Amino acid sequence: MLGTKSTTTLSVAIHDYEQRSNLKFTPDEKFYDRIGINRIRFWQLVKGKKRMFTDEAQALANYFGITVTDLL
Repeated sequence: MLGTKSTTTLSVAIHDYEQRSNLKFTPDEKFYDRIGINRIRFWQLVKGKKRMFTDEAQALANYFGITVTDLL
């Protein structure tokens, strides 16, 4: 459907993180370096265009304060 966003476990994790922190999540180079992926790969994961590798899930789970299971 045109104009609708797909919901992924990562987009939910970002939303929950924003709610807990009362801050808008805006990834920067420091974030990408810490996670170990680039900007394009990150947004592919957020949009569900690519499958997440285990090491990426672990790094993202650690950053967002959730479990890997929450992302997979």
